[in-house]
Amino acid sequence: MTLARWMHLLWENHALHLHNLIYHSREDLQLSNDLVQELLVIEERAASAGTEGILPSGLPRHVADSIARLKKMGLLEVQCKEDRVFLSFEPLFDKLLKGRMGDADVSRQYMLIMEEVQEEIRRLEDLRNRQVLERRQIDEERKVLIEREERLASRDDDLRRMQLSLMEKDQSLHLLQMRLAEEERRLQEERRGLDQERSDLESLRRELDDAIKLHTERQFTGMPGAAAGPVAGPAAGGARSSHLPPSAVEDNGPLIHFLQQLRGGAANAEEARDLRKIQMRHRWSEPFLLDFLQAAARGGIRAIQEFRRQAEMVAAWGISGRDQLAEFFGKKTYLDEKVYEVWLTLGSPNKINDIFRDTYVKWSQSWGFSHEVILRACQEAYKGAANPSINYVDKVLSRWREAGVRTVEDGDREIERFRQQRSRGPGGRPAGQQTPSNRSPMAGVNVLPKNEEEAKAYEQFRDL
Repeated sequence: MTLARWMHLLWENHALHLHNLIYHSREDLQLSNDLVQELLVIEERAASAGTEGILPSGLPRHVADSIARLKKMGLLEVQCKEDRVFLSFEPLFDKLLKGRMGDADVSRQYMLIMEEVQEEIRRLEDLRNRQVLERRQIDEERKVLIEREERLASRDDDLRRMQLSLMEKDQSLHLLQMRLAEEERRLQEERRGLDQERSDLESLRRELDDAIKLHTERQFTGMPGAAAGPVAGPAAGGARSSHLPPSAVEDNGPLIHFLQQLRGGAANAEEARDLRKIQMRHRWSEPFLLDFLQAAARGGIRAIQEFRRQAEMVAAWGISGRDQLAEFFGKKTYLDEKVYEVWLTLGSPNKINDIFRDTYVKWSQSWGFSHEVILRACQEAYKGAANPSINYVDKVLSRWREAGVRTVEDGDREIERFRQQRSRGPGGRPAGQQTPSNRSPMAGVNVLPKNEEEAKAYEQFRDL
């Protein structure tokens, strides 16, 4: 590459302009003002065209004449490719260099410039290589960061899925716990039903034994009215008719007639027998049973199962007269239904009274416990106390109130905490070791009565 070629490359890259160069070298080149102006116009045309070249048809006539004249003078190099004209100022730069310096100086200057250019090229090449290495290193680091972000995103997704799985398991465990609690309540209801059936069977067995004994006595004594059955002899049969099975002293005609009036059609004999079972269970007389059925029917009761439930409520409240029946069904409220559920869950041997009702009002309204929390406390009393009573439940709810219990789950946690505390014993003493005061019979221990007289004594003591 010659020095003139190098200067032309500088001009193409807009690092060198002819204006200043020609202005200071006009005398060396022996150029007139007109030629200088023509060179500047041609430079402007060539710079505007760039690498695409000049379109000959777009050149004015005087500019084309100037290009031809400067080419003839050896100041321009013109190349034609297809329909384009490409100009080079290398002859101008070469003439300028020869005019300023000799050939030896030009060669020496050219060598120095070439060495500087080569040095600069090597420096730029090293810089480019370092930039390439740095870019590769940056790309590697970016790739590592992207992979790390992908791993973190994958771990985040795994943690989110694990959290969702744990939440689903927690919900399933909660549902399982609710089902187990419901199953436990159902089993308790079945156990109470079995206890009631057992009590009914015991009652029927005793009544049957009494009937057999009475029949045997009549056969041995040879009473003339024995063939007449239990209707003859008011002293023997009439006085004991309330203790005989209803099927032995009554027929189901009135009950069937009641069901026909209630349903407006034919009655089922099986339903009449179910109503008889209600009478036998609660030892009611025939008139009281009919009064109860009429009062319950006026209250909107239609199903046998609901008659049975209302009978349990009537027995729980200790109602025994027609006026009390009318008052009970006339004033029975939603609160009475809830009180009966508490009494049924507690399994208390006592009848429902105003004290029981007022205590429930205190639990639900004054203390703010929900009905479900109260039932949970009654279940705990039924399982934890030998003789569950309303006082026991009141102590449990009082302790829960101090602990801030508001839901059934809070109650379960408080029950577990109380059991653990009781298993450790007071003062760090194991639960099996008791102080002398705790070993006394009346030291807060629930005692089961051995017979009816002892049970009556306990009931009187409890009322006191």
